[in-house]
Amino acid sequence: MTAKAVSAGGSVRSFVLIDDTATLRELLKDALTRRFAPCEVRDFVDGKDGLKACIERAPDLLIVDLYLRDTDGRDVIRELRRQGLQLKIIVLTAHPDAGLPAELVGLGVAGFVDKNSPLEQIERAVQRVLEGGMFFSAAVPPPVPTVGSEPDLPRIGAEALSEREKEVVRMVARGFLSKEVADKLGLSTRTVEKHRSRILAKLGLRDVPSLVRWCLRNGLG
Repeated sequence: MTAKAVSAGGSVRSFVLIDDTATLRELLKDALTRRFAPCEVRDFVDGKDGLKACIERAPDLLIVDLYLRDTDGRDVIRELRRQGLQLKIIVLTAHPDAGLPAELVGLGVAGFVDKNSPLEQIERAVQRVLEGGMFFSAAVPPPVPTVGSEPDLPRIGAEALSEREKEVVRMVARGFLSKEVADKLGLSTRTVEKHRSRILAKLGLRDVPSLVRWCLRNGLG
């Protein structure tokens, strides 16, 4: 565990890392300590121990492996939500599948990274999520929708959006913040925010996680 350091403003970034692969755990601890100092990293091999640590003192960010030796990472997340903890979460897995991103978004997960990706990609995911964005591995294709799946999502298809709205929604679904979308599309941040609000209203959605799930279902992820 890293020593607890205090910044000039008195704040310390806190992470909980749950992964049963010792090498990756040590690499991530070192990377987080270097990039996000001052910070505290509490790391655990078992999901139950990591869950207990989060409940006792919620971190700024939880990074959890999907398949742990004593439990499933999704069960850890579900219990945290049951406890009313809305902390930010990134999921790692060496076995991604097409339906996983939409499932994780439904659990309130803000990031998903293939463990086979370079370490820098995990660092970027952490940075993005800490800033309030979302980050999902581009290597994972969107799931093929099935009849009656996700009944809470609107049946409106991608054809309901203009080309500009599709550009905006793709970037939002990939975790870009409004300012970043504005910079890349040559728009003002205010214009992007208006587009986001209009898109949500047009689709009958209330929040970005639901928008991400809708995008994945409609091939706009």
